[in-house]
Amino acid sequence: MSCLKDDLLSDDDGVVISALSALDTLLRKSEVGADYVPLLCRLLSRNDEVRTKALWCIGKLGQNKQGDSESLTIVSAMAADPEPENRENAAWALGELAGTDVGNRESLDSLISLLDDEDTHVRAMAAWSVGRYADKLGIVRDSSLEPLHKMAAESSAYLKKSAEFALERIMALSDSAP
Repeated sequence: MSCLKDDLLSDDDGVVISALSALDTLLRKSEVGADYVPLLCRLLSRNDEVRTKALWCIGKLGQNKQGDSESLTIVSAMAADPEPENRENAAWALGELAGTDVGNRESLDSLISLLDDEDTHVRAMAAWSVGRYADKLGIVRDSSLEPLHKMAAESSAYLKKSAEFALERIMALSDSAP
């Protein structure tokens, strides 16, 4: 494993991309933990392909319940990335991190800003993640309601289902409040 970590630290993007692919394989088997988060966060300043794969790996760590609050600020910042795939991966990673009790109002604000993204996949993933924040962390912002209701009225089944997922969790949270 230390060879893999060394490869993730390489200055050669090709080596790093190969190492990220190997890490993804290990993550799919749940064979690595949160100790990779600092390395992955360092990679988020590299080229688009490296950022995309690093965000994916951070999301997989969250999915494997290996979330780390250290990644929250930098992953939230990736919501403003110029590449739609990176914004989508950032939204997904934030939603997965919510499942590990990692999230805050600032990261939710990053997700809410993506609800109006021009890319359908980014918007849908942001809606799903807003729902995860409500469900897993009990964090909601009223500013998410208007774009979610608007999205729920869209003709795209993908957007509609994502928005409905979020709205159901937000409403369940408000129904359970004293």
